[in-house]
Amino acid sequence: MIMSENQRLLLSWTMDLAGLLRSRYDMEKKAALEKAHLNRNLVMYLGEGVVTFVYEEADGSEREARGTLCKGVSKAFDAWSPKKADEEEATKWPRDHFVYWDLDVEAFRSWNASRLLKIKGCSVVNCLHEKH
Repeated sequence: MIMSENQRLLLSWTMDLAGLLRSRYDMEKKAALEKAHLNRNLVMYLGEGVVTFVYEEADGSEREARGTLCKGVSKAFDAWSPKKADEEEATKWPRDHFVYWDLDVEAFRSWNASRLLKIKGCSVVNCLHEKH
């Protein structure tokens, strides 16, 4: 089977995250791979529409989130633009934390990859992808 460049990048990203989860959280190999795969899917779905997912908060409670990374879904998200300080701050984030736009609170939130529990559903929308 010949893999496309995109498939190779996704596989590499997933394996890197699984390795990080194994070393940082002492996860078994199978559990780390499953968790990395779940996180990869969530990141991809967030870029395609609105996703409902569940993760564990730092205090142990479960949070059901409804989020996106698509322009054209939320006017507040569409109006946001990164500042230089935001870009510099983003480089300091741990590699096992991911950011999404929370549609219920209209603000950025994040989840820890080791605490993602499930993806409940997603709806693909016509995202307004920026042209570069």
